[in-house]
Formats: sequence, C-alpha cells, structure tokens
Amino acid sequence: MESVLDYLTMKKKIRAGLAGANGYVGTELLSLLSMHPNVEISEISGASSAGRKIGNKIVKNEIDPAQCDAIFACLPHGEAGKIVPNWLKAGKVVFDLSADFRLKNHKNYDDWYHAKHPAPGLLKKAVYGMPETNSEKIKRADLIACPGCYTTATILGMLPAVKKGLVKSNIFVSAVSGTSGAGKKTDLSYLFCEVNENLSAYSPLVHRHTPEMEQELSIAGGKKVSVSFVPHLGPFNRGIYATITADLTDKKITQDAVNKAYLKEFSHDEFTVVRDEIPHLKDVRGTNYCHIYPLVDARGGRLVVISVVDNLVKGAAGQAVECFNLRFGLNKRAGLNLKLGWI
Repeated sequence: MESVLDYLTMKKKIRAGLAGANGYVGTELLSLLSMHPNVEISEISGASSAGRKIGNKIVKNEIDPAQCDAIFACLPHGEAGKIVPNWLKAGKVVFDLSADFRLKNHKNYDDWYHAKHPAPGLLKKAVYGMPETNSEKIKRADLIACPGCYTTATILGMLPAVKKGLVKSNIFVSAVSGTSGAGKKTDLSYLFCEVNENLSAYSPLVHRHTPEMEQELSIAGGKKVSVSFVPHLGPFNRGIYATITADLTDKKITQDAVNKAYLKEFSHDEFTVVRDEIPHLKDVRGTNYCHIYPLVDARGGRLVVISVVDNLVKGAAGQAVECFNLRFGLNKRAGLNLKLGWI
C-alpha cells in the first residue's frame, strides 16, 4: 500500500470503500465522501440495498478490500467486529463507526452490549477516533474506532474541566437526541405520532455509551471518572443537545478561570468551538462542529456545560472523515466545508 507521502506528492485519490451505506450514518458519510476532493469511492455495500445503483456504483453485498485503500464500516455492533479483521489482514486502513472497537476492556463490551466481543484481540490495536484527544495516534493507526454521538458531546464538553482538575469525578449527563440517532428502526417508539410534540427519557443510567464516556474522561483526567447518563428522545430529526454537570473541586474556581481553560484546550482544534452564549441545536445542524458553553454555578459550587453536535456529522460520519484526513495527511477540513441536512 502506498504511503501518505505517495498520495500527497502524486496527487493520487484515495480509494474508499463504504460498508453499510443504507443507514442514516452511511448515507451521510456517502454524501461527505462524494464531495471529498481526495477520495474516489471505489466500493459500496449495503445488505438491504444490494443491486441498487448509487451514482456510478452498484451497491454490493460485501466490500472487496482489494479495490480499496481505506474502508469505512457503518455496520451494527457485532457485525463490524466479524469482518474488520479480514480488512486489516488485507492491509487496509479501517474506520469503524460501530461500537466494536471503542472500549479497551472486552468485559465492558460484553457487559454493556450483552454479547461476546467478536474480535477482542484487536482492542489494543484500535485507536479511539477523537481528533481533539488522539490526533497523533490517529495519524499512525490502521484501525480507528470512531466515537458515538452522545459520547462526543459529553467528552468534548467535559474534557478541559477533567484535564485541569476543575471538577470532581462524579459527572451527570442529561442529553436529548434526534430520532435519526436510533437508525432506521420501525419500532413503535420512533413513529411520528409517538415522537412529535413529545419528549421522553430512555435507557436511563444503563445506556451503552456510558462506559465509553467513563473510559475516555478517565484517561484524560488520569483518574477514574464515574458518569450517570440519562438520554432522551426529542421531536426532531438530528442533533444532540447535552447538559453536563459536575461539582467543582474548589468553590473558588471562577468563570474566568474556566473560560481560559476551555479556550486554551480547544485553541488548535478546527471544529470544537467555545461559545460565550448559549448554543442552539440549529447552530450545528448539518455541520462537523461541536459548540460548547461552560457555566460556573457559584452558588451551588458546580460546573454546568452545554454541548451540542449534529449526531450524524460530528457525532458520526463527519468525525470519521476528520480522522481520515488526519490519517492520510490531508487538510483537516477536506470534505467538511459544506452544510448538510437531507433529513
């Protein structure tokens, strides 16, 4: 396989395969890759769409790794882990958007996903695909585990506070997701009449993104972090709106000190923006941005952080492209300048 230098000096397009193009995330990723100046989409697969034509490509049942330099997996958890080892053996760079390689401890996966991990031997090889925390590792990785949407909003929202020791180790997250976060399910809960003009919590304290949040925030803070997470289903198509709280380690910590810590932490990041006013979900819809608003509750001795992302872009497909750009030495914004929003 050619090196990063080969692609840059020869101006050669990188052949990308996309497995699972029929879901919401897969469709979003296909849109991004089709507009990427350095990408040639060489293979597309999707079980329920096999035989259909997208652009000039026929959707297949399976990806042929011989036709790809990089492969994006938008497959259900458990399915990606079965096929990714074969792609790696074929020498391909893999970007997995499922949960199969995010957790470092396979027991956490077994417990939270209620299934045996399909490829536990690869967990040490996988790099967590969050550019704000792992950019140097992503540049050298062949297996990048792209984070989940709730997790992205939470980790970025609390990252500076945890790293600087501004908050204690018990964190509470209340977040609302658009219905696209559940994928293309036909469950009663996701029907229009159930979701419209409604708001409801689901999987409180047992949502599968919880150990992912705890793992990455614990690494960032150098000590064990505990997260209590209550997700909600909102009456909109796309987006994550998270409100995160934690007790301050010292009630003397000021708003100015917190602002400085957040601005410094994200000063070199392309897509994470610290706001000086409350962000709206529409501010990030169809973009690869995360908008963060930290607020010190001096009376209660707490830090309150509002963090918003588009679950299909920064919370999934866009972040995968961001990792792709890092891995292949491309401009960080390549393929990520346009505002999407087809649903």
